Amino acid sequence: MSGLIAQPLDGKRIVVTRSRSQASELSRMIEQLGGTAFEFPVIHTDWPEDLGPLDKALTKLGEYDWIILTSVTGVEKFFARMKQLKQELRPDAHTRFAAVGSKTGAALEKQGVTVAVTAEEFVAEGLLRALEEQVGPGDKLLFPRANIARKMMPDALRAKGCEVTEVDAYQTLAVTDEVETLLRLLQDQEIHAVTFTSSSTVNNFLAALKGQDVRPLLAGVVLAAIGPITKQTAEGHGLTIDVMADTYTIPGLVEALGRFFATSR
Repeated sequence: MSGLIAQPLDGKRIVVTRSRSQASELSRMIEQLGGTAFEFPVIHTDWPEDLGPLDKALTKLGEYDWIILTSVTGVEKFFARMKQLKQELRPDAHTRFAAVGSKTGAALEKQGVTVAVTAEEFVAEGLLRALEEQVGPGDKLLFPRANIARKMMPDALRAKGCEVTEVDAYQTLAVTDEVETLLRLLQDQEIHAVTFTSSSTVNNFLAALKGQDVRPLLAGVVLAAIGPITKQTAEGHGLTIDVMADTYTIPGLVEALGRFFATSR
């Protein structure tokens, strides 16, 4: 951001809709650029209601050719459950790991795992392209993922003849804390931007404001999406996304927000 204003978010109050456990990185980066983060978590992650499919998959890890993880939360839940069940991947196992995004890759490496493929693009479509030359008919793939994860990548890999097992490693739940405070800040025009880091944050943010006339509430508020899937979800609800990250990561989102406010002063 060199050459632009050093504190481009100075005086800006920005809503962080990530879960409470994930919000700190985004809030810290907003405040490093002079902004004020208002944490309004609209999602919460927890274990899936039925751990049976995940537990069954964990008992036969060595049978899979690939284990594919698409989020840091997925990595954390997957390995936490492995430890709870005292399961481990044998050192001589042929299983390889793939990840969407550098943060997910880093989370896997933190678990002592070598990541064979990391998507250059931080969306599932990027990982699918990265895997195209790596997988083939008959390969066994395990997807530990969120209960609301998109089906695009598993379906595409099944179409290639792969044997795909999808299991819920965690579930995403809607939460609505401090709605009255958010409403007051919006009505007083003290919110300058809202950040959306997944489709769930869009859906749950609007659900939290159910019964309110959202259009005037968000008039003049900059809406920022982390990537094209989140942007598409917001636009499907009739929202206009003003800012989208060039790199679909938290640093990319903050960079894009800073650039927007620096050039709009």
